[in-house]
Amino acid sequence: MAKKKQISIQLDAETKAVLDKHRKVSGSKSYKDAIANLLGLGIDTPQSKVKKTRGIYKEHSGVSPLIIDAAILRCWEYEARYYEVTKDKSRAEINNAVRECMQRPYLNGTTWMSIYPRWHKESLETYINDRLHSLKAKGFINNSKKGVWTMVSKVIKEDEWNLLRLVSERIQPHKQLNISDLLRRDE
Repeated sequence: MAKKKQISIQLDAETKAVLDKHRKVSGSKSYKDAIANLLGLGIDTPQSKVKKTRGIYKEHSGVSPLIIDAAILRCWEYEARYYEVTKDKSRAEINNAVRECMQRPYLNGTTWMSIYPRWHKESLETYINDRLHSLKAKGFINNSKKGVWTMVSKVIKEDEWNLLRLVSERIQPHKQLNISDLLRRDE
């Protein structure tokens, strides 16, 4: 059996610290396994089979979280703006509303789905689920029952609703912005 040629690399302290953290999180016993795991090389070692990371280092390749968050929150817009209480929404209702938003054409005919067709087909529902949990952690929505979500009463102010509407209706897919936290809870 021929021995593989090994190549030495140099890392600065910051990069090594990140690699050490990933090695611990992924359960990799060696730097080789950790790097293979990070690069998605699919090299199965006994250690990598034990504990795989759940997309911690995987880059998101779809619609900006801002657009999805706006679509999710707008599920409750009418009720929240005009009534004291918002109705519960099932995960299926939220998924359908967001999917419709992603398929809605802008004036130039572009849709979010047309720009990210593979992501839309393979990852949209998983991503919506992740965004639901993120919005819950930020205090915008809650789920007291499994699979049922509701908006926290009066958490979004009138001018913020206007901003959410502009985001979902005016930010065209070919002009996507990277805005991390559009709405912030009062601290």
